[in-house]
Amino acid sequence: MKSKTKKRLYFIFGLCSVAIVCPTIFYSVAKAQENSGCLTVEPSGQVTIINGLCSPSSQGQELGTMAKAEEFFQRGRELDRKGQSQEAIAEYTKAIQIDPNYAQAYFYRSNLLALGGQPQKAIEDAQKAAAILESREELEGAAAMREHAEMIRQGIEDGEW
Repeated sequence: MKSKTKKRLYFIFGLCSVAIVCPTIFYSVAKAQENSGCLTVEPSGQVTIINGLCSPSSQGQELGTMAKAEEFFQRGRELDRKGQSQEAIAEYTKAIQIDPNYAQAYFYRSNLLALGGQPQKAIEDAQKAAAILESREELEGAAAMREHAEMIRQGIEDGEW
């Protein structure tokens, strides 16, 4: 991969991080709050108590699953910071297998795949992250992911991979 493309990838990675990480954290907190009290929070802000629809065992299972996905994701981040890209990709993949809607894991895996010379897989992950973010109405993050995918696609067309 050419240096110019690598610099662009790092730049868009930084922009996407801000656009995706912050809303995803807020979404996770809201999701945890929904589950812990067995409530739903509507986009309008209205809170509905649904205790009759939840059982303590199902709440615990879902929260446990989310925590497990978060563990794999955090291990992936640590390995990524240490420069262990393949190991980080494996951890992000485990997080995605546990929680297929883990947009952050798709995003970070996409970046490593692009930097590692697998641009087509990187585009697929970026598109998946965008779709997840759109379903949550996090349109800025989704747009950033689509731009990330487009930049990778442009790099392919320019013969940089």
